Order: sequence, then structure tokens, then C-alpha cells
Amino acid sequence: MFFSPWFLFRKSTQRFQHQARLTMSGSVHALAASNDGQALACGGTEGIKIWDIKSRKELTCTSHNYESRGTVSCAVWITTRLAMTETLCYGTGLGYIVFLRRSPVDMLFQETCARRLGSGFEITCIAWDMTSEGSTRIAVGTRDKIVQSVAFADDKGVYVFGLYDGNFIKLKDDDGAVVKEYSCKSVIGHAAVNQKRGVFVVDNATDGFTLYRLGGDEEPVRTFVTAPPSVSVPKQVAFGAEGRLVVGGSDNGLVYIFERKTGKLLETLHQSDAGLVQTIATRDINGRCIVVSASQALRHKATVNLWIHDYGMKKETLTLKESWSLSCALTRIFTILIHASALLVTLCFLINYMNYDTMALSADLTQRMRSTRAFFADNLEASVREAVLDKVPHTQEKGHEKNDILRLHELAERLMEVVREAEGDVGEDVYESAMDEKDDIAAEAERVFFEALKVRRADIKEENSGGKDVILMSNM
Repeated sequence: MFFSPWFLFRKSTQRFQHQARLTMSGSVHALAASNDGQALACGGTEGIKIWDIKSRKELTCTSHNYESRGTVSCAVWITTRLAMTETLCYGTGLGYIVFLRRSPVDMLFQETCARRLGSGFEITCIAWDMTSEGSTRIAVGTRDKIVQSVAFADDKGVYVFGLYDGNFIKLKDDDGAVVKEYSCKSVIGHAAVNQKRGVFVVDNATDGFTLYRLGGDEEPVRTFVTAPPSVSVPKQVAFGAEGRLVVGGSDNGLVYIFERKTGKLLETLHQSDAGLVQTIATRDINGRCIVVSASQALRHKATVNLWIHDYGMKKETLTLKESWSLSCALTRIFTILIHASALLVTLCFLINYMNYDTMALSADLTQRMRSTRAFFADNLEASVREAVLDKVPHTQEKGHEKNDILRLHELAERLMEVVREAEGDVGEDVYESAMDEKDDIAAEAERVFFEALKVRRADIKEENSGGKDVILMSNM
């Protein structure tokens, strides 16, 4: 079976993990995850419902006047300086704005304020912001003013997005004076602003979502293309993962996740097999992106799905599954390296052992020959050749026996070279003494040579005792 280590390092392309599926009566038009990520508000034709995300249980809420106030159209969680818990603010189709806060005594969400704004037209959007002084500001858009979305600017301004004309307007928050205005060249089904990145994105109600710069002109940065819509309807869009992602709905049952910087479609989340996904919401909490979506009601029941993506944790650490895969890969690589090292050491040992006798003999004879420093080259060469080279045994032409004998022949030839090199060191005053010692040197060379030969022959016999006979022929 073919094994490839690449799968050990391969990461899953599924970034968002499904966490919960909730079912509500009626249609859902507004979703909002709390700032601490613990509660989820779902509003629609049946009023407002609040769920605990971790336990997936519905929390008790005292606001039940949805029949007289109309369908919940938008919702947002607000954090104030003095309140111990977050406040839920939502608007309705009949122009009511309602505030709910969780009681620290009985832990129930209680209605703290409800007002009808203006002429009672639908509240289309709500935005909030906390100033540097600690006060909270709330901006509300209504349908009679043809406002689709609203957001606060960092310099105390307000961004307003037109409903039908596609206009983007920046206003002063103190007197409402227009600071900047241009057309987005399309209707605006919905809009979201990211101050940190200096951009906003709109649902163009045609081929997807279009990105613009807050400080730029009316030319779009890029378009995040979705599947061609079967019907032109507004779909909510939002930023996620601190502005790195663009999340938007569809009319084919999918939630689209795009990379803002490149426009690449990263993945699609399956909300339903088909139908409109007009309502979505996102929340970033400590490196975790929460995406919530809702589909249209079927048989008077709407489905809400929740996904999470731990984008911040991947910068610092691996997930448990990735750590396990990496650990297995490193263990296998380390095992292979250990085996390869052991094999290399064994081969080096065998090579050194095979050459040990030859090297030792060569070093011994070379030292002895050079230490005399007095011999006559022609006579001593003849004596050594007669005593050593001519007595080297012949062997059969097979196996490594032949190689060993050839090495010994080469060694003898090397001795002759040593003799010739030493010729230049011979002085006239030592000629006679060298002639007397040549026979002793030749005899000593012969003795050392054949001692090494006996040791090598014994080693070869021991190595081949399992089935092969090594035959060494000599004149000894």
C-alpha cells in the first residue's frame, strides 16, 4: 500500500464548525448575539426570543406584546457604563423601540422601556456606540426616511445608507449636516461598516456583495460574487473575524463566507436545502467568530443555525486534532532518522573493520622501514620482493577472498614505493651498515606480513562458517 506523509500535515478546509440548531415559530427577521457571546436574540413575527447559546435553552422574557407592536425587524445588544448586564434593544414594524435587561435577582429578562418613534413607521436599523466619556449613543433608521442601514463613525459622525437610491451619506452627529455623499451605483439591500479596516460592504441585490472604502470615492474595491439570484431580494451582510471575512446570505439556502482582502470564496455554510437566507448576524469574541443565520419559515417553523470559527487561536496554537497529526508525523520522521543513523553506523563499522588489518600492517611496516633511514634501495627492494611479494599466496578467482589477496599484493607494491622514496635520505656514511641490516629488515617485514595474513584468514573463515567455505592457499 502506498503511503504519503502529506496527509499528516493537511488541514481541513472547513473553518466554521456547526454548534447549534434552533427551531422557532413564525419567521425570523432579526438576529443578534450578545457582546459576551452567551445569549442569542431572535426576533420575528412571534416577537422576541432569547436563547442561552451554551445550554441551547430559551431564557424567560417578560416582553410579550408583539401583537400590538408588530414584527420585530432589528435587534442589537448594548453595553452601558452603569449597568451590570447587557441591554437588548430591538425595533418593530410599527415603529416601537423596546429595551430589555436581565434582572440580577430572578435572572429574567424584563422590559425596562418601550417607545413608539415618529409616525410609527417600521424601524429598519439600530446602531449604538459608547463615547470616550462613557456615555451611550443610539441611532435609529426608519422606512419613511428611506434609511436601510446606519452606523457610527470614529470622529463622532454617522454613516447613513439609502434604501432605494443607493446613496452613502456621512453626517455630523451634532447638527446632521452632510459631510460626504456619493452613490454606490446599485440599490442597497443591507450594509455593514468596519471602522478598523476603513471599509463598508453592501448587498447589491444582484450578483452578490460590493466593498467600498469609507474614505474613498464611489468606485468599488471589489465584488464578492455569489450564485445568480433567482429573485432580487435584500440579504443581510456583515463582517467577521475582525474584518477579515465578509459573511452574507443568499436565496439558495447557503451562507457565503468570503475573504475580504482577496475576494476569494472560502466556504459556504448550509442553512437549508433551498430558499431565502435573508437574516444573518456575526459576533467576534476573543478570537472566536460566531455566525448565526435563519431561513424562511416552512410550515410556520423557522430554523436558526449557529457556527463558530476560532480564527484567533490558530495564530498561537494548533487545535487538538492538528497537534495529534503533527505529533504522529514528527514521531515517524524521528524513527526513520534513528534507523537510518543506526544503519549508517553499522556500515561504517564494517568498512573500518575490513580495512583495519591492511591499514595496521601498512602503518607498522612504513614506520619500521622509515626508522632505519639507512638502506640501499636496489638490494633492499630485491630482498623484500623475494621475502614478501613472491610468497603471497594465490587464491581462487571468486568471492571476497580474491579481493583480500589483491589488497595484500597492493600493500607489497606500496612497500616498494616507500623503499624508493627513502632512497633520497640515504647517506654515504650509512651505506655499509644498511647492507648489514637489510636481511634483518626483510625478515621482520615477512614476519609482520604473515601475522596479519593469518588474522585476516581466521576472520574470513568465521564470517563464512554459516554455509560457505573460504579457501586461502599459501606456501606456509
